Amino acid sequence: MNIKSSIGLLGEWSALTLLFEICLVATVGDASALFNKGWKIWQQDDTEWKVEPGVIPDYVLQYAPTVHLYSEEVYLPCDYRKFVNHMHPVLSGKNITDAVHTPLTIQDVGKLPIDRDIFLTANTDFDVDPDWITGVHNKPDLETGRSPAPAILIVIDKGGGWVDSFWFYFYAFNLGPFVMGSGPFGNHIGDWEHSVLRFHNGEPHSLWMSAHSGGSGFTFKALEKLESNPERPVIFSARGTHANYGTAGQHSRDLPFRMLGDFTDRGMLWDPAKNFVGYTYDGTHVYGANGLSPADSAWLYYSGHWGDKTLDPSDPRQRYHPFEWRYIDGPTGPLDKNLMRATVCQQPAWYNIFGTCRIRNTLEYGEGVESEGFGCAGVLDHIWPSFLGKIIRFLFWGGWLCDFIDRTWG
Repeated sequence: MNIKSSIGLLGEWSALTLLFEICLVATVGDASALFNKGWKIWQQDDTEWKVEPGVIPDYVLQYAPTVHLYSEEVYLPCDYRKFVNHMHPVLSGKNITDAVHTPLTIQDVGKLPIDRDIFLTANTDFDVDPDWITGVHNKPDLETGRSPAPAILIVIDKGGGWVDSFWFYFYAFNLGPFVMGSGPFGNHIGDWEHSVLRFHNGEPHSLWMSAHSGGSGFTFKALEKLESNPERPVIFSARGTHANYGTAGQHSRDLPFRMLGDFTDRGMLWDPAKNFVGYTYDGTHVYGANGLSPADSAWLYYSGHWGDKTLDPSDPRQRYHPFEWRYIDGPTGPLDKNLMRATVCQQPAWYNIFGTCRIRNTLEYGEGVESEGFGCAGVLDHIWPSFLGKIIRFLFWGGWLCDFIDRTWG
């Protein structure tokens, strides 16, 4: 059994069913058969829903996600094609621009050697926030939601009527987090974020959204939708880091007591479906949609980094903190995001030792003044007297009990 198997939703497995599936995997020798908790696998004719190379199915755009940027966001979406005009390729500390044109074009990027150690490096000082870094001219239109900066859409037929639509959102700069008032740290040039909406027989099933080294997934039914179009889900992009979440508010992560977190709110609404560059992918070949030539698709095979290498400690722009350097390596591109994954999740967070992919049935509400939900975290904020709430939150290590409750009943 392989990734071309289809999957049907059954709800919660019984222990007996789970044992049966584990035995099945052991028998066929392919762990990818187990997509997620709550799935059953069987072979199915997928002729009707097969995605043709270079053809974007209508339903992918019908249910395309929208993105609320943070209201005070400084680093807006960027046109990846114009971004590379301000970069030059560096390998092992040497400028290899002689292999391509100057200024660098997106077609040139597709001609670079296949080497993960190549870094697209800024031609000028990015630390002064030039327009090509901030994307100031790429603000979404307040009426239509269209941004001059295109999103990247990659559609993959997983077989059995299952189709994944990957929406990539490119920003020229990632502003790292502040920790206990110090920072920002973990900044980098170039920032590829994404969400993936999984379909079955043309119907939206679940959505996963990236956030730092991990992310979160929800059933399509659980997601917030546009009031003007209940078929379009809403994602919230965090300030600076552009990590994606399903609700507004503060989203604590990795460290206890809210020492580290992202912030989202209902800022400008970006509609990526209004301006995108589309492709299909079969795990080996990329096919451009809407008449794109192979030369317009070759850049996706670039395996290096979309930003400077970690700045040398002697660089006056660099700073050290026990948490992280101020400037770190730029990210790799879309094809390096595990697009042929069996589960809808890209990869588990560092603390997810079992590597599980959980798809939530309810939204996980943010905290703080920008939060619009309640949930378990809200309960801790509303315990009276307030000192008792603080003691309980301290004992629960910043809300791990809330996480337990959410995982049990959410």
